[in-house]
Formats: sequence, structure tokens, C-alpha cells
Amino acid sequence: AIKTKVEALNAAQIAGVSPDDETSQWVGKLGDDLHEKLVAVGLVKGRSRARLGAFVDEYLDLRTDIKLNTKKNFLAAKARLLEYFGEGKDLREITPGDADAWVLWLKERYANGTIGRTVKRAKQFFRSAVRRQLLVKNPFEDIKPPSQANPSRKFFVTREVAQKVLDACPDAEWRLLFALSRYGGLRCPSEHLELKWT
Repeated sequence: AIKTKVEALNAAQIAGVSPDDETSQWVGKLGDDLHEKLVAVGLVKGRSRARLGAFVDEYLDLRTDIKLNTKKNFLAAKARLLEYFGEGKDLREITPGDADAWVLWLKERYANGTIGRTVKRAKQFFRSAVRRQLLVKNPFEDIKPPSQANPSRKFFVTREVAQKVLDACPDAEWRLLFALSRYGGLRCPSEHLELKWT
């Protein structure tokens, strides 16, 4: 079986094309010893060892498109990953089973909303690692984040309560922000900040 794959790698190299998907996946799953032998004879490229902490930092440095609050959420997810796996964990050593164990660890510490956001961020980090060919498969790919809805936190703000809040506001600007939220249904602060006098 190994001979067949090595021949496929050699044929691809002679032809100047990339190996087929099956052969590429086989190479991605190889142990370091055999992989290094293939590197030594020039059939595959050397592996870059991506460490979890450094990889996430690099990912976040590249994400110049995200807003400050989104970056804070990414950093919170990073902190939870590092607390469990460690800063220097090799990305390739994290298995789907490890990802399952991490989610169980999160469930002992956080509410479903926090777990859901954290899992989504972890999936993003590792999807990027796959796209950069540091990993063959995303170990978090099959994890379903729990629902972020929390019915126990729902509270209807009555007119009487709303009036008490308005009376307690320090100035007209605060009263306007609250009134637009309670009576206008605007999401605070994102939709308020987009408003112009015109």
C-alpha cells in the first residue's frame, strides 16, 4: 500500500502536478518518521509545526477586517482553547476526540451561549489551518454548538419600568438611547451608532 502511494507521489512529481486527493490525504495522516523519509527524497514538502497559541495569534493578526468587539470574542475563545490544550500544543495532535473532551470541559464552566460562541470561533481557527494546509481535517468540524438561547433571561420591560428607567437617565441623550431601544426596537449600541440627524 505504501509502495503504491509513493509511486503516485513520484508520478505526480515527474508530471509536475499535485498528487490526487486520496494520496494527499494519506500524506497528511503519515507519522513523522515516514513523512521525513519522503521529505528526504524530495517527494513531499516538510511539515511546518504550528503551535496553537502562535497560530491563533497569527490568524488574529491577519484578520484586519474584524471590529474590536469581535476581536475580544476571538481572544476569549483563544484563552479557553489555551487553558485546556496549552500554548505549545501542536495543531496536528488535536483529534476530534480531544475536541469532544474540550466541549465537555467547557460545559462544566460556562453557559450554553458562551460555549456556542467559543465552539464557533474554534471551528473558524481550525478551518483556517486546513485552508493553509497545516491540517488535513478540522477536528472541530463535526461539533454542534449548543443553542445560545436562554429563556430564563427573558424579561418584558413594562411601560411602568420603562418610565422609571427614563426618569433615572442622567440626560436627554441617555433618555433618547433608552427610548429608541424600548419603543423603537433598535439594537443597542450598533443601530443607534449608525443613526444620523438627516
